[in-house]
Amino acid sequence: MPAMSEPFNTILEEIASELELRPLLTSIITRACGLLGAGGGTIGLYVPRRHTVQVEAIHQLPLSELGLEFEPGEGLIGKVLATGRPIIADHYGEMSRISLPELRDYAVIGVPIHGPGGGLLGVFGLGAPPPRKFGASDLETLRVFARHAAIAIQNAMRYEREKRRTERMTLIAHIARVITTGLEANELVATAAQVIHEHLGYPNVVIPLLYRDEDQEYLLFDGHAGNYGDVMDLCHRMPVTRGITGAAVLTRSPQIVNDVRKDPRYVPPPIPINVRTELAMPIVLGEEVFGCINIEGLEPFDEDDVASIQIIADHLAVAVKNASLSREARQAAVMRERQRLARDLHDAVSQALSSISLMSQSIVPAWRRDPAEGERRARRIEELARLAFAEMRALLRELRPDPSGLNMVENAGVGDVRRMGLAAALQRFAFILAPQTPSIRLDFAAYRSQSPSLEERLYLICREALSNAIRHSGADRLDVSAAVNDDVLMLSIQDNGRGFDVAARAEVPRDTPEQGIGLQTMSERAAALGGVCEVQSQPGRGTNVCIRIPLLAMTP
Repeated sequence: MPAMSEPFNTILEEIASELELRPLLTSIITRACGLLGAGGGTIGLYVPRRHTVQVEAIHQLPLSELGLEFEPGEGLIGKVLATGRPIIADHYGEMSRISLPELRDYAVIGVPIHGPGGGLLGVFGLGAPPPRKFGASDLETLRVFARHAAIAIQNAMRYEREKRRTERMTLIAHIARVITTGLEANELVATAAQVIHEHLGYPNVVIPLLYRDEDQEYLLFDGHAGNYGDVMDLCHRMPVTRGITGAAVLTRSPQIVNDVRKDPRYVPPPIPINVRTELAMPIVLGEEVFGCINIEGLEPFDEDDVASIQIIADHLAVAVKNASLSREARQAAVMRERQRLARDLHDAVSQALSSISLMSQSIVPAWRRDPAEGERRARRIEELARLAFAEMRALLRELRPDPSGLNMVENAGVGDVRRMGLAAALQRFAFILAPQTPSIRLDFAAYRSQSPSLEERLYLICREALSNAIRHSGADRLDVSAAVNDDVLMLSIQDNGRGFDVAARAEVPRDTPEQGIGLQTMSERAAALGGVCEVQSQPGRGTNVCIRIPLLAMTP
């Protein structure tokens, strides 16, 4: 063994102090090339599951070498892998299936990197242009360096594993918080996919949910994260009988494929992305299967990957089930309320209208026989109409939320404000109410986010204005803007519809059907916030609803 010179000892101290694996490998190959006077080199790590060596760091070689995997006998690294011994050759071109034919005249040296237990960790591959040749002393130097490098690599791998475990625990805690937010199942899995991608760095993550129609079961791929999220805007569906993901759902067991090229079940995505490995973890609770966590990448999956994703899948199974139960409970509550309203309408309004209909059919014959009787019946019809109208108004007022918003029950869409913000919640409401028209434009550039409670109340005012414009104005365009200037919050909902005479509408008595309750509701809600709601409109010139709220008047 050569004597340890001071520079050599300094090199060993430097690499021993580096804990991050990728920077360490780059430093090791750079130092190795310096020790031997090589023109360039690579260091690859052994991949036991595929019995290959993957290049992890290079020095003065094309970037295309990074990430390459060499099978036994392939190039210099593959030859070291196949023989398990060091290789010295005067010409790189002597090797089979070389990756850099332009360097065929280089002299090369390859040395295995063995761990303290004797197992293969990786391979050095160095080269130098003519007239440089490698000899026995170079081999001995690289062997000694490889032994010390192996210790540093193992320490960095341990550090990497511990860091990954910490990241997984953070991820699991984050997922646990996500599932308590009350999101719908599709929003839940889309959020979870993004969290998995961000915390663990998997390049491609998607969580398809299982659906059933009359013909078949299928997986709906939506909410992609990572590379898929960058290129795939639309969801797509796939029969559950296809793919590695489908196999995971059908068998209810994890599917781990560390080389998809060798698995006939693999189905490439609609937009091809470089993929080598796939992990499909079914989302199962009891006898029910809800979908699958699907992760694709280039690196092999290990036991820690499987264990972490299994825990996340278990959490998601509970969350998706709860979301389903919550949705069913809401639907049942809505059905009960509809049935109650149907009974009330039948008992009060419907009976009055039925009486009006029957009496109106008899009024002409009665008038011909006796004008006094005809007049009596006409007055009776008037009374019945007033009764029906009063009953209807009572039902409508019962359905109206508290104008102050202080004791506000959950309204459809109000929960969206906390989840996605005021602007997005309004956009979603408009789309649900009128998915085709009108064209909705939102300008929130000068708006500053407010407290969730205030934004929920603002949402209810804007929702009423949007609803009126969409249902009654005949507009084909709506502009919604919001701004905060000098502690005054301003909201504007403007349409290009038919408009109306504001002054004439204001003179209509409040308790008449012509007046309606929409404008009154908006004014009451704005007043409860210490602000005002102004309506500007003219026939044929559209309508503008402007809300001004002084923020300084708001109580915490």
